[in-house]
Amino acid sequence: MRTLALHQWRRNKGSFLGFGAIILIAACMLGSALTLLCTVGPRYTALADELHTADVDIVVPRTAATADVRDVIDRTTGVAAVEPHDVLLMDAQIHDFRGTDFAIRTMITDADAPRTLNQTRVLATAAGSGDLTIAQYTAQFGQFAPGERIELRIGGHDESFRIAGVVEEMEFGNAGSQILAFSAPAARFARLERAYPQARMTEYAVSVSAGADPRAVRSRLERALAQAGTPVAIDASSVRATRMMVSRLIILILVVFAVLVTVVILALCTFHIRNIVETDRTDMGVLKALGYTGQMISHAMMAPYLLVCVGATVIGLALSTLATPAIGSLIALQAGFTFHAQADARAWLITIAALAGVTLLFAWIGVRSLRALQPIEAIRGISARSQRHTVRPLNRMPGNVRTAISLQQAAASPSRNLLVGCMAFLMTLIVSFAATLTYNATVTPGNLYNTLSTETPQVVATPSQRETTEAMQRIRAIPGVQNVIAYTTARVGIDGTQMPAFVSDDFDATRNDIRYEGNHPATAHEIAMGSALADAHPIGSKVTVSHGGTALSYTVVGYIQSVNDGGTVCELTNAGYTRLDPDFAHSPHTLYVYCDGADTARVIRAIESTCADLVTHTTDMEHMRETSQQMYGSIMSAVSLAMLILAIGLTGLVLMMVVRSTIVRERRRFGILKALGYTSGQLMRQIAAALMPATAAGAVLGALVAGMAARPVTDALFATVGVMRSQFDHPALLPIAAALALTAVQGALALGFTTPIRTISPYQLITE
Repeated sequence: MRTLALHQWRRNKGSFLGFGAIILIAACMLGSALTLLCTVGPRYTALADELHTADVDIVVPRTAATADVRDVIDRTTGVAAVEPHDVLLMDAQIHDFRGTDFAIRTMITDADAPRTLNQTRVLATAAGSGDLTIAQYTAQFGQFAPGERIELRIGGHDESFRIAGVVEEMEFGNAGSQILAFSAPAARFARLERAYPQARMTEYAVSVSAGADPRAVRSRLERALAQAGTPVAIDASSVRATRMMVSRLIILILVVFAVLVTVVILALCTFHIRNIVETDRTDMGVLKALGYTGQMISHAMMAPYLLVCVGATVIGLALSTLATPAIGSLIALQAGFTFHAQADARAWLITIAALAGVTLLFAWIGVRSLRALQPIEAIRGISARSQRHTVRPLNRMPGNVRTAISLQQAAASPSRNLLVGCMAFLMTLIVSFAATLTYNATVTPGNLYNTLSTETPQVVATPSQRETTEAMQRIRAIPGVQNVIAYTTARVGIDGTQMPAFVSDDFDATRNDIRYEGNHPATAHEIAMGSALADAHPIGSKVTVSHGGTALSYTVVGYIQSVNDGGTVCELTNAGYTRLDPDFAHSPHTLYVYCDGADTARVIRAIESTCADLVTHTTDMEHMRETSQQMYGSIMSAVSLAMLILAIGLTGLVLMMVVRSTIVRERRRFGILKALGYTSGQLMRQIAAALMPATAAGAVLGALVAGMAARPVTDALFATVGVMRSQFDHPALLPIAAALALTAVQGALALGFTTPIRTISPYQLITE
């Protein structure tokens, strides 16, 4: 049997190499996905344990951090240890954060204070002294380096710091937690405390008991400390879910496309083995007549596939060690922790076992017919296939002789047509999806950005005390300003959890409607809930909302999404929030200013010149939006390009194997046609034309399915990261263009792979 296996290898070496190339692609994708799945989570856990990251962090105003508050925390069920620290918590704008102003809550700690929980690890330091240490996420994403200066606008004043170093911390991580952490030396920290007394807070880092749920402990603490007020309350589980968002999405995409490639592999494996059985039927009959059993012959035929599969899988896994670090660096950038992807034995074993297992299974399906093979019938050339499938005579085919031959060729092999059609169908789906991603990330980049973000105007203006109305009117009068709305982000408590509350009377005037079900609040007694709260609070139900020492009931009228907040968010009207905080009616409301993106700089200059007495600060959000869109666009373009290359590569490999198999099987017939006067070019075009009906049918079906399923598939994909309403456009022309392009490419590739027909010689066939 070893001789028979070697004979199969020598005779079909090109087909086996093509099969191996496809296995290699699947192994590379699946290996990368499993490596990330097996290593990212444990790496995150190891770093959190190494730095003794607290399970829960509660921040209360310094004036409320009494012995009674500490006693309440100590006695809360599930609390194992508590460590208090003095901190500064404030809303700040980081200047020149990746080229723009970035507004976010910041927490500054005393770098010289001893810590048991929430420790940090130094990654880089500046030569000489510095007065602020930044987290890894701020350094990498914000593009800051040790020794450079970083400016924060705090309470209307700009504070400049020299960056002393970059540290790794696992408490907040990235902007998804809505807080960026900094630390300052004791002397500078003391000066900041004196300058901003209203920002003085006490942070309680809490370690929970073994088996306790950090989220449940956090909720208990928030309820117990409602009177003291908890401007920050986070737990390790929620922060981890936010930081691992991109990792989950990348792994899902890799697994889905690895499965699609594997489907092509399995169909190709079964087709190729059945084709060999039909082509070498006489030889198989002779072997059976000599005493070889069908099982022995089957094993000999399956052996090359198994060896090629294992070899190609190992090579693909080796290549994945080059691709995975690049993906890992993207994950590290988004998640804000150090991650260097390395080969994982579990991922390798699972990939090899999975691909080898399914290859053996479908190879076995392909050789099943050998068991029923009768030696006499095989030697005489009688096959069960020929008895089941009768080729229609040429004189009964429509059209002239050339058309009749092409149609006969097209109908001669149902299994080949099925394989080519399925491949065209799957590749059309892949290319259509890639085209949709590219269109929404580069042609209309606002669609992707709006899907992953909340409302983003061109300019954010902060009015002076009691000047909100006058500032709105004066800004509206500036040429180029299209609209101005009051849109403030406050914080409230629901179900024991503190969360952002978007406060406005103009939700219907926003550009990015984040409502996905129901309505926006319209009265002082209505509220729209975030997606994370939807299951617990049906539309029409009552929910208790708290702020400070006030707790009031509101009616749920709709649901909204917010990816960055993990769906833990809500909407209230101005009157609705004023019920909780009466001072809000007289406080300045954040103004969202809308204009054409190209006019943003001019509008900002006009606001600063005409509203200097009414507006304390303006922020160019358009620049941040453009920067983010460029980043998202480059990532999605790279993904789409990889998918396009994958589709064309798989198409080429499958067509090469199909065309070469067809030439080998029909070699004698092509020799006869050449003897009758047909040229090599005519026969090459006939073979290519014979594949076009199946190709066109698969491409048309793929375009139809892509057109109908594009939105549900996109919604399902983004739902894994908390998107409940995708802003993607799905132009009907994209699947049609993908189908036409793939049909043309497959026709050209099929024609190119028919060149071996030039070597067929009628004289040589006669002498054989």
